[in-house]
Amino acid sequence: MQELLVALGGFSVGIAALLALGLATVWRGLDLPPISKVAGFVMLAGLACTAWQHVHIAHLEPGAYPARVYGAVLFVQSFAFYVLLRGLLGPDASATGPLVLMFAAVLVAGLLTPPSLAIAVSLAMGTAFAAHLAALLYRMRAIRRWFRIELPVLALFALMGVIGAVAGLSVPMGISWEQYALIYSTQIALGFALVTWLLWAVPDIVTKTREAVAASYARSSLDRVDIPGVTQRLQALFGEEHVYRDESLNLARTAELIGLSPHQLSELINTHYGVGFSRFVRQHRVSAARRMLVEEPRASVLSVGLSVGFGSQSTFYVAFREEVGLVPGEYRRRELERLAGNAQG
Repeated sequence: MQELLVALGGFSVGIAALLALGLATVWRGLDLPPISKVAGFVMLAGLACTAWQHVHIAHLEPGAYPARVYGAVLFVQSFAFYVLLRGLLGPDASATGPLVLMFAAVLVAGLLTPPSLAIAVSLAMGTAFAAHLAALLYRMRAIRRWFRIELPVLALFALMGVIGAVAGLSVPMGISWEQYALIYSTQIALGFALVTWLLWAVPDIVTKTREAVAASYARSSLDRVDIPGVTQRLQALFGEEHVYRDESLNLARTAELIGLSPHQLSELINTHYGVGFSRFVRQHRVSAARRMLVEEPRASVLSVGLSVGFGSQSTFYVAFREEVGLVPGEYRRRELERLAGNAQG
């Protein structure tokens, strides 16, 4: 059992470090409130520490309880999880003052809650947070089809919180501390694995979610906008200046270049092009990649993807397949064979 807890703790610490690195680098262009990004680091650190602490908690005697700091960390990481995703799912989540006060209240509650109740109360609070986030997602269900993935994920996190809370209340009468540590450590490891899979399966899920949120809260504000003028400027930015080559390009930055608000630009692209901003950018990147794959046959597929603005090979492959129906290498081979056949004919 001890070896398994060490393995689970090590896995969770490693994945937490990778996700923290991703939050600091890969999603640097994400338009999240600063406090939400800080909350992301706090949540990852808290979960990693909790998983590792279970190695020691497993040795507690039946009548003993973890130190108050353990309960406080559980409270803080649950609230940090909420603040991180709340910043993603709601434009009104950037009010730093109230969130700081709430954080202080949560921390005090964690320190004052009796150790015998801290685990159950903190995980029940986390379950309530997950349920509220799921309700926010459900509100936007008609805007983005990928919510059919995210809603079950949040529901699963809520269920894991309930299981953890019940396990915490069952110690020491129902289960041992060793069993509790194994249950919760397994849940943390599974949660990290699930998030990692989700980011791999849908590389731009964060950007797509953010755009759907902007669209759901936006009110029509194009009545006084010079639509032909801003549309021409938008076409020039992408067709002549090739702004899509900038990997960190986001809705806010593009809106600033055109002189619109992010909500106005999102509404303009959805109205006139029938796609969201990320799809609009992706279409231009894939179109440029298709030309380069044929015109520069000696260039590697990775170099082509990076040169048109994709941040990684996996993101490039997923986007290219969704737009064209083929992976880049296969598309290049077919196009070169077609051109060679036309030349011979």
